[in-house]
Amino acid sequence: MGRPEMRSRDAPESAPLMAPMVTRHQEPVSRSELIPKRVKKPTAKQAKKPPKPPGYFWRKSGAGWDLRRDFYVTRNDGVKVRKQPYVAHMSQEAFRELKRQHKGAALERAIADWISSHDK
Repeated sequence: MGRPEMRSRDAPESAPLMAPMVTRHQEPVSRSELIPKRVKKPTAKQAKKPPKPPGYFWRKSGAGWDLRRDFYVTRNDGVKVRKQPYVAHMSQEAFRELKRQHKGAALERAIADWISSHDK
């Protein structure tokens, strides 16, 4: 058996091929400092949803919320399918006005009255 072949991974470590970058002030700067940093985009402000009555849920839509009903229907083959039909739209202004007029549990009752008047 002869000598084992010398591979690049067996070679001694050498100095980096690139010299450190230098700015106008002649101070060495790493490459990572020159790459622009990512900046997070501002997130949309999460508006508080109206209280959720049983059997219904709110979905954000434009400048307000869509009220949808949530129920399951059993098909002929025995599979349950969830249905979420549209009921009504509540604008931010309408919800803001209800919050101003009603506080606490009275707001939940006012929302329930609003739903009963809009649900057909």
